[in-house]
Amino acid sequence: MRTSDQQMVRLVIATGSLFWVTFFVSPARADDAPRSYVASPDVYKVIAEDGKTRVILATWRPGQRDQWHSHPPTGVYFLTDCDTRIHTPDGKFVDSSRKVGFAVVQQAIPSHSFENRSSVECRVIIVERE
Repeated sequence: MRTSDQQMVRLVIATGSLFWVTFFVSPARADDAPRSYVASPDVYKVIAEDGKTRVILATWRPGQRDQWHSHPPTGVYFLTDCDTRIHTPDGKFVDSSRKVGFAVVQQAIPSHSFENRSSVECRVIIVERE
């Protein structure tokens, strides 16, 4: 593992964001599954785009799980508190809790499915770069 990867792993573990380790440590292509707004249009609504950047409002009902999808490099901002479960195609999952105002910029993310484990709606803004 490169030094920069080791530093990212330490940072991620220190912040309790174990889900992100999976995607930062192993290079991944984001074209192995449809984009979020194509796979689950009931969850992901494109609210603005200009050909280079796309802004998406994602809303999961309590207990809702979206379809398998991927993301290009993105920025994510949580509008609500959310208890989440991220499923991966190998049958594994990672649970986490995010608070209103949590934000992250992340590399491309391969095929996964997001589940809202909260008893209330989970809402996030996603900004994708092409």
